[in-house]
Parts: sequence; C-alpha cells; structure tokens
Amino acid sequence: MKRYPASVKIGAQILFELRAENVELLNLQGLSGVVDWYLVGTCESSAQMQAILNELQKAYKQAGGEPAKIEYKELTRWAVLDAGDIMVHLFEAERRTEIALEELWSKAKRTLLAAEDFAEKKKSKVKSTDFV
Repeated sequence: MKRYPASVKIGAQILFELRAENVELLNLQGLSGVVDWYLVGTCESSAQMQAILNELQKAYKQAGGEPAKIEYKELTRWAVLDAGDIMVHLFEAERRTEIALEELWSKAKRTLLAAEDFAEKKKSKVKSTDFV
C-alpha cells in the first residue's frame, strides 16, 4: 500500500467499512491553496451518506485534527466534509456524474482506492492448540 497521511487513511477506511463505492483519491498538492486531498465516494442513499458523515466526523475528532465541517443538504445528493488537509465528497451516483468533480480537477493525480488496502488489520487470536 502507498503511504498516505492519517487523514486519508481514516477517511478511506470509513468509506470502505460503510460500503461507499468507486472511492477515489485526488492529490491536489501544489494545485490548491485550500486543501491537499479530495477523497470521493459514491453512496447508494442519503441514509448511507449521513452514516458515513457521522462516522467521519467522530473519527477525525478522535484523531485530534481540526473539527470537521459538513456541508450537506439531502436534496442535493452531495455532501462535503472538510477536515483540514482533506475534503471528503460523497455523492449519489447520478449526481457524481453530473458534477464530474474529477474532471474539474483534471490536473490532479487520481488514484482509485481498493478496500483491502485500508481494511483494519485484526490481530489473530492465539488458540490453546497452537502450543501443542
């Protein structure tokens, strides 16, 4: 797995845990004076989008980063969470195509992320039979 800052790892892990689709990372370093990363994902419903936003907000708060700010109106089918060096954009599929955020930032390096790269590593339990 490539090395990413904690803000990217936290965001991607939550998006994958809560089953966002087509999770893509845009590297805006040197292109934007506002933010370094856009993490973009597709949600199936407004309920899924709200659940992801809630978990992201909790996780970034626990990580000690800036308090995350959310811009979300259910009817827009698009939400943005700003956590300092990263903005997480969540769309319903049709809206993501309409907005074409990735095309607006066509000079950004784009990476389609894979769930297995951000899955939380679980420690294997030791069984008593392992010592026999």
